[in-house]
Amino acid sequence: MKLLIPTLILPLMVPAMASAESVPSANSPLIDTVVVTGRRSEQTIDQLIGAVAQVTAAELQRVGHAHINESAARLPGVWLSRGNGQELLAAVRSPVFTGAGSCAEILTTEDGLPIRPTGMCNVNQLFEVNSEQASGLEIWRGPGTVFYGSNAMHGVINSLSADIQRNYLSLESGSHDYNRIKLGWRQEQGNQQWQVAANGVKDKGFKDDAGFDQQKLSLKHSWSAAQLTTETHLAMVNLNQETAGYIRGDDAYKDSAVWKTNPNPEAYRDGQAMRLSSRLSGATSAGAEWQVTPYLRHSEMTFLQHYLPGQPLEQNGQTSAGVQSSYQTSLATATTLWLGTDVEWASMWVEELQANPLGTADNVRFQGQHYDFDVDSQQLALFANLEWQAKDQLTTEVGVRYEYLNYDYQNNMLSGTTRDDGTACASADGSCRYYRPEDRSDNTDNFNFHLGAEYRFNASLSGYARVASAYRAPQINEIYRLQREQAVADIKPEQLDSIEAGLRFRQDNLAAELNIYSMDKEQVIITDSAGYVVSDGETSHRGIEWQLSYAINPAWQIATAGNWAKHLYKQNGLINGVSINGNDIDTAPRSQGSAQMLYQPSDAFSAELEWVYLGDYFLDPVNAHQYAGHDVINLTLQQRYQQWDLRLRVSNLTDQRIADRADYAFGSYRYFVGEGRGVLAQIKRYF
Repeated sequence: MKLLIPTLILPLMVPAMASAESVPSANSPLIDTVVVTGRRSEQTIDQLIGAVAQVTAAELQRVGHAHINESAARLPGVWLSRGNGQELLAAVRSPVFTGAGSCAEILTTEDGLPIRPTGMCNVNQLFEVNSEQASGLEIWRGPGTVFYGSNAMHGVINSLSADIQRNYLSLESGSHDYNRIKLGWRQEQGNQQWQVAANGVKDKGFKDDAGFDQQKLSLKHSWSAAQLTTETHLAMVNLNQETAGYIRGDDAYKDSAVWKTNPNPEAYRDGQAMRLSSRLSGATSAGAEWQVTPYLRHSEMTFLQHYLPGQPLEQNGQTSAGVQSSYQTSLATATTLWLGTDVEWASMWVEELQANPLGTADNVRFQGQHYDFDVDSQQLALFANLEWQAKDQLTTEVGVRYEYLNYDYQNNMLSGTTRDDGTACASADGSCRYYRPEDRSDNTDNFNFHLGAEYRFNASLSGYARVASAYRAPQINEIYRLQREQAVADIKPEQLDSIEAGLRFRQDNLAAELNIYSMDKEQVIITDSAGYVVSDGETSHRGIEWQLSYAINPAWQIATAGNWAKHLYKQNGLINGVSINGNDIDTAPRSQGSAQMLYQPSDAFSAELEWVYLGDYFLDPVNAHQYAGHDVINLTLQQRYQQWDLRLRVSNLTDQRIADRADYAFGSYRYFVGEGRGVLAQIKRYF
């Protein structure tokens, strides 16, 4: 398959290269893209000291993803591994993270605001963002800037909310009874603007008894005056999903007899989320710029943990509020200072109930209530960032951040390791598997920093180097949802140190970037061989990333992105008596990438051929089992007729049998099966 793409592309490229001409910059698709992740203000990628890439609004519209992993595949070092329906596990300069608190390794934001409170992320939380109508998807790779705190360790996934340019209504229909409707509406009156972006999906799923219904709504209002601008955003999401569980057995995803079966037709996930924010920004008479963003969030989720013995039901929720603020001023002609504070309050709750008996009545995974607790949190952060233009070619930056987080935990059940009625289990000491701490308060405080420099060699070529640290606080599911023989004090904040460097080259028709990085983590929160959550792990992460876009002529463009990386355990722990020190972390492919070839002879028509490649990876810490990786080809055709827009996307064009994710657990191979060939057609009417 790796030889197939060049074979297909070269015959198409040769005539184009023969007539290649300089592309006027006004028509070039490579004009600087605005991003906001780094400093909560608009900057081009070339101005940032660090590694960030963006899927533009045009690319998002062309892909029209049913799942966000389809768009994120275009970015280097990023793998949003799809589960079933809208579920996913994320990897950014990292292995795919699994487990109750693993979502905290990567910060998820919309317009720079975290979508969940610190302490209560969810591995599937990206479904709570209207990425289907986003105006951009940008991913900062590596530790975030000091404008972000806990969780911005391996990266920041930031979705830019919808920015409707033309009113429209679109209808889509595709394989497996997939149907979607989208609405975009915008109206301006004087210095005010209203905007609605809404979509609804009904998907029966390609697997048996597995589908989902989903609705998303974004309402925005903006107002501007001479010295003040406000932008208010209300986001609401609902998901009702019938989940398909793993299929089991070596290479089961290739077996036509089982690859579409659903071993867990009883599994489901229901989730709702709401976020309201209002960003106020302005400038002083002296030219300083300021921002204040108060926000309110609420979410609830219920899902069956079909992957665990006994299939306990989890219910959780949170209500949170906070304020982000920043102040930017020039200390001198060549020096800019940012100061800011972040304040947040949250009320969170978790319940777990196992309705089914498991084996004998005395099983330590007993039938009944396992956990029921509330956690109130208070968070305060202060940061400062200084940029100095040392000379015309050299820019330096230094930033520091301090963050304090307090948890007030209340157990609503009997404390200890008994059953929910106080009786003992049949273990040697009478304890059950689940440990519920007494009511308590816990706090953490952390510093992180970054130090970087950019040097511009000429108008087209620049380079940067950056040193940074990052951390993440323990999540409430890690620190209070414990098992016997554990203690709250065993779980500490993770720490990460990073060093990276990169080169960027940019002309009217060519953009290229090369990055190299090295990261080391300590106090990594892992599940050990006894099934306990501990924070004494160590890991290392080394990699090279590249991204290239080339406009051969006004009609033909090619792009590629990829990475090669080693994510290794650096600890002396034993798994089943075997040392894992120096082993590859499971679910961490050493290579992955994508390439796109776009033919766009006019504004009315485009055709894009895409290749997505995922390398092989180990399925367990002892590196005894492996997935071979896969290649997928996608094709997108688009035709515009005045007020009409027609789009056809064929995913997995060659109908490859793949696993979206594989692992090895409970003595067997397990797979979330990737879809075969799928077709999705869209008709859009502008008005």
